[in-house]
Amino acid sequence: MTLNKKKQKTVGSSSNDNHNNNNKLVNEFSEKMCATYVKAAFDSLEKNDSLQVDSLTSKISLPFDHHESISLPTFNVVLRALISNVSRFDINKSSGLISAILDYKWLDVKQVDQSAYVVFIDLYSNFLSVLISSFPKYLHDVMSKLVKEFIKVSPQVVSASASLSLSLSPTKSSNPIINHHDVLAKIIKIIPTSVNTLPGILQKNFPHHLSSSQAELTNYVGNLLCITSYCSELQFTIWQLILECCIKLDVELQNELDYLRDEEIDELINGKEDGNDDDADDADLTLVGDVPKDECGNNSDDDEDDDDAAAENDDEDDLLMGEEYILDTVSSPEHIKSLVGKLDSIIASLLNGTEESFSLNELNSGNGVPLYNTLTSLFKTHILPTHFTKLIQFVHFQISQYQPELSDSFLVMLIDVAFNQMEILEKRLKAMQYLSSYIARARSLSKNQVVFVVSYLVTWLDKYVMERECEILDMESNKNSNMQTTRSTGGMERFKLFYAAFQALLYIFCFRYEMLRLDGNSTGSSKQRAGDSEWESDLDKFFQRAILAKFNPLKFCDESVVFIFAKIATKLNVCYCYSIIEHNKREKILQNNGKSVMPSAVGNFKQKQEFLDLEAYFPFDPLVLPSCKKIVAKNYVEWHNGDDEDDEFSGTTSCGGGLGDDEDDDNEISDSNDEDLSSDEEDEDEDI
Repeated sequence: MTLNKKKQKTVGSSSNDNHNNNNKLVNEFSEKMCATYVKAAFDSLEKNDSLQVDSLTSKISLPFDHHESISLPTFNVVLRALISNVSRFDINKSSGLISAILDYKWLDVKQVDQSAYVVFIDLYSNFLSVLISSFPKYLHDVMSKLVKEFIKVSPQVVSASASLSLSLSPTKSSNPIINHHDVLAKIIKIIPTSVNTLPGILQKNFPHHLSSSQAELTNYVGNLLCITSYCSELQFTIWQLILECCIKLDVELQNELDYLRDEEIDELINGKEDGNDDDADDADLTLVGDVPKDECGNNSDDDEDDDDAAAENDDEDDLLMGEEYILDTVSSPEHIKSLVGKLDSIIASLLNGTEESFSLNELNSGNGVPLYNTLTSLFKTHILPTHFTKLIQFVHFQISQYQPELSDSFLVMLIDVAFNQMEILEKRLKAMQYLSSYIARARSLSKNQVVFVVSYLVTWLDKYVMERECEILDMESNKNSNMQTTRSTGGMERFKLFYAAFQALLYIFCFRYEMLRLDGNSTGSSKQRAGDSEWESDLDKFFQRAILAKFNPLKFCDESVVFIFAKIATKLNVCYCYSIIEHNKREKILQNNGKSVMPSAVGNFKQKQEFLDLEAYFPFDPLVLPSCKKIVAKNYVEWHNGDDEDDEFSGTTSCGGGLGDDEDDDNEISDSNDEDLSSDEEDEDEDI
């Protein structure tokens, strides 16, 4: 029995070996046949006989799953033969064959032998490279093919030494081993001038921010970042494309959210119906100006009348402009979720992908500096001038806190723009708003950095008052003699930058007053030493002077910031603001109820409203993007009341000092139209 089994085993083994040998011979014969066929096809083509080439072209053009399409092993032989005979290509006569190969859907190849597929990818990539090197005419076609397919493949790091380590959500790809960047890198190496062609192709094929899916946008952005790892010349262009897309999504999302209340947005984005209760606290939403005016502190009768009149005018303007075809102004939840998902995915990938580039080693070696300079430049030219973005700026908020030198650079840039007289006023105002919000929210900032900015603001404001307070006196002296002329010149609006800077100081103080004490005592109030101030830059003395200046900054700054500052300043014995606030309130009521109305009031309405809106803009209010919020959390200062033990402040909308994590209180400082402001106003009236 044993002998028979051994004989059977020997016979079986011999049979398998013979079968494998026969298959090998068949494959070798088939390869030789295909190679001979390709060679014969080119021989015939040189004799103006294109029948064989046309036959080969038609087979390659068929879909992979077609029963008459070329098989993968056969295609491998054809590609190998074409690479060897590329010099025999006739551009005119072989154009159909080349186009068929370029149009071949190599991403759709499925359910094939893995070894054959690996060989195919290698040969196909080599063919593209050889084709470009032999016929530069096809450079644009090959690069366009590769770039168009970025949306279908998840990005991969090209080399271990790449400056970017991407962290993108994996997408379903039938062939994850395809690496378009190997081909692109080889093309750029063969034809260095191709970097001049690539930017236009990248821009043309960038997925539309609305019609494309989240996966397509994320894949495309990730692949663009891969290019920067082997083609640093395109770093600025690529980041510009990415940020422009994010800005479009950001603005679109803010426009959509304008129709919803905070509670509706919170429920929509946090997805309570999906059971994501654990993430509810991590996605606190704060949007300035989302609460209707009839529910906020600015609820005087005249303001309501102005709002109604403005709304009626807007409706009439819409009809005149031919916009009556808009049937539903309320955004669909699906569209908002789509926008949130796209922005969250892209910005999260940018934040995760750039962290390694700004490590201490990368910065010291000089590798991270060009990228930071690129992002800073784009911030100044694209993000800073854009009206009311809420999300994309957190890329710079995060990366600037990786190293102290980066935050120093970011602060210097903002100060330079804000106080540069060569810049337009609106850009200077935005820079001031960014400066105050960054100082208030960036957790990694040192006391020296905070004190430096505060000292700079105090010095500038003091000098401004000394030099220009006389203009207020001139306005008052001319008021009686030429009232109409004086009122038509814009009045106090000429001092916008002063009020923006003063409000920035108030906002910073509300968040950072603990850092601004000279004695370092962070709890309670202490008696001042005789003749000395216990505050950095003599803040108490400055505020006492500034609020009494002819500029009357408490009247023109954002009301919510003024009210909250007044509470904190009173508790800490910095200054007392309530009497001035009450005086300003009464003056406003008298002006609104007065019979005489300024001739320029209607004409200046839009300009005045824009000024007030700009004052209420805090660029680094809490994020609404769930994934990004978690990434930024470690470097982000949440608003915390910190005064619960004090009866005077318990249960109010105080934004006072601690650096805790109470996000519910955060809504109170950042939403200038908070519903509770009206009740606070009444409480303050009673105190006064």
